Amino acid sequence: MFVNQSADAYDRKAEIYIVAYLDLLGVTNRIKAKEQHELEMNKLHNLYTFSMNITKKIQIEEDKDIKFKIFSDNIIIAKKVSPEKEQRVRDIRSLLMCTGHFQELAASDSVGWMLRGGITIGELFIDDVMVWGEALVKAYYLEDKVANYPRVIIDDNVLKEAEGCKQLEDYIRIDFDDLHFLNYLCDCYYCGQMLTDGFEIMKAEIGSKFDEKTKQKFSWHMKYINAELDRKNQKKDNKYRLRM
Repeated sequence: MFVNQSADAYDRKAEIYIVAYLDLLGVTNRIKAKEQHELEMNKLHNLYTFSMNITKKIQIEEDKDIKFKIFSDNIIIAKKVSPEKEQRVRDIRSLLMCTGHFQELAASDSVGWMLRGGITIGELFIDDVMVWGEALVKAYYLEDKVANYPRVIIDDNVLKEAEGCKQLEDYIRIDFDDLHFLNYLCDCYYCGQMLTDGFEIMKAEIGSKFDEKTKQKFSWHMKYINAELDRKNQKKDNKYRLRM
């Protein structure tokens, strides 16, 4: 057997993408729990397919070429960005919206999972076979070494694009440690019930296994959601509060 050596086999190239690398927290333990692993696998599969389907149904022009990759508990969402300024803003917003929607669904009562991640802009190659590029490396670094809490860290190069742009600034929050993260509830309205129920699912799954790191993650998640519900000030959601 010979590897194809034609010129066409070497014309692939990296382009500029905005990339989100996401890690669903606690999935390794769910895989190990044999009595539940098929249920958890189906939850993840449904989360992934539902998020993709919703993205397509929204029918925003910029959403049509968003790319998803999933392997075990890791998800990559990528969107090519235009060099033209106005289109570039729309491309970035599309990725932030799509990633935020995925995180919102994960935290809701249909799944009840936290995640963390990183978002950056840089060179990437992605097709049905592989993902390759410095943007993937940087987004993974933000998830693995920087995020710590169930938040998706926004890289400085994305912040520069968002500066002074109302369409993008609403998707970004600054945290207690001066890091910027994705405000994934930006486009979520009247969501208090599903987020409260999702939090109860998370607590029930952990049970009595609360160590200090787990408490920190749950506390961060609770404070963020309560703060966003308060900020939205939607009457229907005023009665909903996450509690440890």
